[in-house]
Amino acid sequence: MSSPSRMLSRRGVLGLASALGAGALIGLRFDGGPDYARLVRLWRRRLDLESELFQRLRFTLSPIQLRSGMTLKLVLRDQLGDDWFFKMGRAAVDGAEAVYRAGSLFGWETPELHRTKQPINGQIVLGSAQRFIRDAEELTGHVVGPKSGPRRLTDPALGYLLTAQLLGWITANHHVHTRQFVVTRKGRSVDRVYRIDNTVEWYLVGSDSLAADYVTPLLARKLYTTRLGYSWMWRSFRESVIDLPLTETYALARFIAEFPDEVFVESFLPGIENDYRFFTNVPHSVRLSQLASNFVPEGEKERFLERLLRRKRSLPEDTGTLFDEQLAARGVEADYRDGPSPRTIGEQLCALLQARIEELEQRSAELPREPGPQKPIHAITSFAAHAMLLHTFVPSNVSDDRAIQAERFQATIDELHGLRARTDDQHERVAIDIAIGALRAEMAAPRAPHEYLPYIPKLNELFPVFPPGESPRKD
Repeated sequence: MSSPSRMLSRRGVLGLASALGAGALIGLRFDGGPDYARLVRLWRRRLDLESELFQRLRFTLSPIQLRSGMTLKLVLRDQLGDDWFFKMGRAAVDGAEAVYRAGSLFGWETPELHRTKQPINGQIVLGSAQRFIRDAEELTGHVVGPKSGPRRLTDPALGYLLTAQLLGWITANHHVHTRQFVVTRKGRSVDRVYRIDNTVEWYLVGSDSLAADYVTPLLARKLYTTRLGYSWMWRSFRESVIDLPLTETYALARFIAEFPDEVFVESFLPGIENDYRFFTNVPHSVRLSQLASNFVPEGEKERFLERLLRRKRSLPEDTGTLFDEQLAARGVEADYRDGPSPRTIGEQLCALLQARIEELEQRSAELPREPGPQKPIHAITSFAAHAMLLHTFVPSNVSDDRAIQAERFQATIDELHGLRARTDDQHERVAIDIAIGALRAEMAAPRAPHEYLPYIPKLNELFPVFPPGESPRKD
C-alpha cells in the first residue's frame, strides 16, 4: 500500500488544491489582477535555462576552499571562472531546491543551486552545487557583537531579510542563524544579502509559528540566542535602530497568498517522492530528540502540503499580526496595508525574471554546445575516511552501553587501518593516523551519544582540500 505522501504526489496537486477550495487555474486574468500565466512561463524558462547551462559546465578544483560545517564540501571552478560550492551527500538537497525554486518565483534570490554528480577521487559523488558568492562576508559581524552596525544595512538588504522570514514560514525553512546569511558591501554599507544552506524542516509544521522570536529547537541549545532566527532584526526594529519595509513586504505577502496553489506546491514534490528523507538538515537516521531533548517530532507527512497551502493563503493575515505586534512594541503606529497592488507586484517579478533570462542567454553564448566529458577531480584527502567517521559519530549510531561502543570504535579503527594501507596520499595517511589515535582515546572513556555531535564539523578540518600543486588557503 502506498504511503500518504506518495499517494499525494501521484494523484497530483490539482486535486489537492481543489479539495482545499483553490479554484484558481493558471490562465489569463480579466479583472485587472496579475498575469500569473506570464509569470509562471518566465519562471519555468529561467529554471530550464539554468539547468541546461549547468549541464554544459565543466569543473576543476578552485584554489578557494572552505573547511567548516556538518558535511564534507569543496569549491569547484567552471570554465567561465565562476566558483560553485559543492556539498557532498543528499542531506537537505530536496529542501534546498524547494526553497530556491520558491524564492526565485517571488523575487527572493538565493544563489543558484543544482543537484549534481561529480567524479571525486575515483568515485561518482552525489550532492548539490550552489553558486559561490565571492568577496562575501557573514552577516553575523554586522548585526551582533561589539563591532556590529545594523544601520549599515540598506533598505534592499533589510527587505531581503524580512522577506526571508515570511518565505521561511510558508516553506518551513526555519534552520536560521546569522551565519547562514552572507553579505556584500558597497563601501561601509551592506547592499546585498544572500541566504545560504536552506532546508525544509517539515516535521516542525504544526508546532512552529510566525513570530519575532521563533527558532527551530534543533538550534536552540547549540548557538547564542542573539544569532538565531530573526530575533536580532526585530529587536533592532523595536529599538528604532533600523526601519523595515513593511509596506512593500506586506504587498508581496498579498501577492503570494493569491498565487495559484498548484504551482506553489510543485517545488515540494521531489521531497514527497523521497518520503522526506532528504529534507532534514541532519542525516535522517538521527533521532531528533537526541539533538533537542525538549522536542519529539511526529511530523504529519500526509498533511504537510495542506498546511503549507493554508499558510500561504493566510500569509497577509499572519504577516499583519506580526507587524502589528512589533509596531506596538516599538510604540508607533504605521499604515503598511496600502502598498503596491498584486498586479504591480506581478509586473515587477516578471521584469526580474526577464532580466535573469537575458543574463542566462548571454552566458549561453559563452559556453560550447558540446563541452566534452567532465575530467576526474582529485580533491579530498579522504572522502571514504570522512564518511566512515561521520557514520561513527552520528548520535543514532552511538550506543549508551560503553562496552558496545568501545567495540564499535575498534571496528572503525580496523576499517581505517585497511583504508590507510590502500592509499598513497601522505595527507590522507596523516589524517587517518590522527583519527585512529582519537578513537583509541575515546575507547577508554566513551561519551554519551549527543556529546559526539560537535565532533562532526571538525571532520572537515581533519580532511581538508589540497588542490594539486597549490598551497590551500583557508577562507
